[in-house]
Amino acid sequence: MDLAMAQRLVDRRKAAGLSQEALAAQLGVSRQAVSKWERSESSPDTDNLIALAALYGVSLDELLYGEAVDSTDDSQADDEAQNSNAGTKASDEAEEAEASTEHAGYSDKPLVDISLARGIHVIDPNKGEEVHVGWSGIHVANERKGEEVHVGPGGLHIDTLEDDGHSVHTNDDSTVTIDGETFSSWKEAHDKLDHHGKHFHTKVGRAWNKFPFPALVTLAYLVLGIVYGTWATGLFLVFLIPVYYALGDFIDQRHLSKLIDVVYSVSAEAWFLYMWLCLGQPHPAWVILITIPVVKALMRWCRKQWKHRERA
Repeated sequence: MDLAMAQRLVDRRKAAGLSQEALAAQLGVSRQAVSKWERSESSPDTDNLIALAALYGVSLDELLYGEAVDSTDDSQADDEAQNSNAGTKASDEAEEAEASTEHAGYSDKPLVDISLARGIHVIDPNKGEEVHVGWSGIHVANERKGEEVHVGPGGLHIDTLEDDGHSVHTNDDSTVTIDGETFSSWKEAHDKLDHHGKHFHTKVGRAWNKFPFPALVTLAYLVLGIVYGTWATGLFLVFLIPVYYALGDFIDQRHLSKLIDVVYSVSAEAWFLYMWLCLGQPHPAWVILITIPVVKALMRWCRKQWKHRERA
C-alpha cells in the first residue's frame, strides 16, 4: 500500500472522530493492525476495505484513490507522504495517548466485541493485553511486555511491538525467518543461534558463548577448596560467570553499555557480600546496592541515545 493511501486512511479516521483503538474494535482487528495500515507497513484485506468504506460513508474508489477528496488536501497528503512518514508516527503517538485516556474511563473493565463476521475481540486496558480470534487466525498482543503473536494460515509469527528488529516467522516453504535472517530449518537456526535465540555476528562470539565456562568455574572451585580449603570464599568465583558472558557479548556486538551494566552490578553485589560475610560490615556497605539501579538506568539511557543517533 502506498503512503498516499495510508495518509487517506488517517484523514478518514480522524474525520470520523475515531481513535485507532475505537476503529480496531469496530472492525474486529487489533490496534496494531490499524497502526500498520496507516504507516503503510501492511494493507487491509478486501473485507476490511469494504467495512472501512461503509463506516466512512464513501465508495471504495474514494477510499482507495481519493477521487472525492479535495485536491488541495490530496496534494498536501502526497507531499507529506513523499517526504517522510514522521507525521504519521507522531499521530500514532497522539493516538496512543488518546487511547490511554479512553482506557481510564473504562477502569479495569475489558472491552469485548463479538461478531460472526469479525470474530471475537477483547481488550484489557488494565493489563495492556489484546486478543483477537477470527477467520484469519489468532492474534495476541501485550503492550506492556512488548510482545505480539499471530497464528494463522500463513504460519506462526512472533514479533515485538518496539522497533528493535526482533521477530520469528515460520514460512510456507518450511523455512524459518528470525530477526530478518532465513534458515532452511529449525535445526539450522539452532546451530547458528544459542539457546536464547541470540544471533552471533562473529565466530569469536559464537565460540566464546559455547565454551563451557561454568564448568571451568566449578572445577576451579573444587580445586581451590580441596587444596586450600577455601570453600566459603571460593563461592565468589560464581560472579565471574555473568561477567564472562557479558564480555562475550561485548566482543561480538560491541555493546559497551551492557558490559558496564553487568560488570558494575556483579562487582557491587560481590563487594557487599564480601564486606558482610567475610568482614562482618554490612553497614554502610549496603549503600552500594542502591547505586545499581542508577547505573542500569544510565546505561539504558545511553543505549537509547545511541540507537537514536544510528537512526539519524
